[in-house]
Amino acid sequence: MGTKYNSRERCIRAIKREEVDLIPLNIWIDAPEPLKSLMGHLGIKEYEKLMSHFNIDYAPIYYQNSPGLNMVNLDLKGGFKEERFKDKKGKILFRNRFGVVSAFSSDGRTSMYVDHPLQKIEVDDFPWPYVDEDSINKVLKLRKKYEDFCLMGFSLQAFETACALFGYNEIFKRMFLKDKSVEKALDRLFEITYTMVNLFLEAEVDEVYNGDDAGAEHTMLLSPKMWREYLKPRYKKLANLVHSKGAFLHFHSDGWIEPIIPDLIEVGVDVLEPLQPETMNPKKIKQKYGDEISFEGAISIQRTLPFGTPEDVEREVKMRIKDLGPTGYILRPSHTILGGTPLENIIKMYEAAQKYRKVS
Repeated sequence: MGTKYNSRERCIRAIKREEVDLIPLNIWIDAPEPLKSLMGHLGIKEYEKLMSHFNIDYAPIYYQNSPGLNMVNLDLKGGFKEERFKDKKGKILFRNRFGVVSAFSSDGRTSMYVDHPLQKIEVDDFPWPYVDEDSINKVLKLRKKYEDFCLMGFSLQAFETACALFGYNEIFKRMFLKDKSVEKALDRLFEITYTMVNLFLEAEVDEVYNGDDAGAEHTMLLSPKMWREYLKPRYKKLANLVHSKGAFLHFHSDGWIEPIIPDLIEVGVDVLEPLQPETMNPKKIKQKYGDEISFEGAISIQRTLPFGTPEDVEREVKMRIKDLGPTGYILRPSHTILGGTPLENIIKMYEAAQKYRKVS
């Protein structure tokens, strides 16, 4: 297939809602499964070759904490020692740099927070980690290696990190009561985010990944009013920083967040992802907001990919391209493709994308 633009140019033009030759493609797939089985089924041994097989337009990078999500990250230093250990009952636990402890299911596929350090330590006394600025060197190398691909940098998701530090019930209670500890913690966390962004901009990444889950299936996790009070001004500062060197802000939030989409546009978000089709109607969202913001995602990982037929998958891909294209859209699953998803459905998604992505 002859193309007019390389992958990097194609993604940038789609984000800017300019004419493109092909709908850009991305992926998010869980590891080790179904990624390992998919590669085995296709006879592919290297992740980069899998990305090439599917014609993915993003730099084929294993994101440190989530292989199958094409982003580069920066390291943290200080804070708490990262360690995996077992409790008295033999349950596997993990402590991260922020001191948050997670417990894993027996199969290792799911986890939940079980210890929240800011319930016990005052914000002013907390041993905050900081960005390892030397880790920018790997970003610089990847930028040079993948100069024809769209490169996205993962920056700390400050609000989700705050929720883990306090616990969801605790942080929402403190936000409602106007407890200053939340503002202090968010200030410290967003400073880590801003430091990361400045480094990414030096390395000339194309997109900065940020945002925090604000939506559940049919409601928001916090009220729009509270979101606007605590988070909107900080996202505005973030967007201004990202745009200062010509990069784009890629904003992630699962769930139903329609009430704040106008706010995200006002803030300066360039790409909204993952546009979860079980919670919001992608076609209506595109019709209402598509002149002001671009989208990524929208291929259902809750219904079509795990439970549909290959024909169902092809129909959905064709429909999303029709409804969300011909520009301002990057095709990708609506979240990570989970273990147990039929391999033929994953393959069909990208076969169908090749079939319908050409913009006439």
